[in-house]
Amino acid sequence: MSTTRFILIVLMSLGTFSLTAAQEPRTREQQAEIDKLQNGIEDFFKRFNDSTVGPDQAFRTLVGNGPLKAKTDELTGLIDKASKLEGRYGRHTGHDAASVKNVGSDLVILRYLYKGERFPVVWHFYYYRPDNGAMPREWNLIEIRFDTNLDGLDR
Repeated sequence: MSTTRFILIVLMSLGTFSLTAAQEPRTREQQAEIDKLQNGIEDFFKRFNDSTVGPDQAFRTLVGNGPLKAKTDELTGLIDKASKLEGRYGRHTGHDAASVKNVGSDLVILRYLYKGERFPVVWHFYYYRPDNGAMPREWNLIEIRFDTNLDGLDR
């Protein structure tokens, strides 16, 4: 067997192994943590679309005392941009969880499809669990963004 062919076989098997490892099922504890994060996002969308609450309060409740609270300008800009969604894409008609991706054991990316009357919007919520010696370690929302890029939703 040639060296090139051997290296190719090894690389292909490593790729297959890492693909398989990334698809391992979550433990009950991990799924319970994901469920809790998703419940918070469900609450966010309810508040966001409730005219008596609105985007400002919905964002501030979701962010809580996490690191995004200190990024006042960034948060204000995000709220302003989100407040214009209905005018651009139509009234909210529902939303669906699109994907949950664990990156290691301490970063979770949740994507949601926000359905507007005229066009969908993809929301991305990034949660990080720092290892700061505290027990139990809490998940912090470290980034929120949304866009109309639908690429990758089928993966």
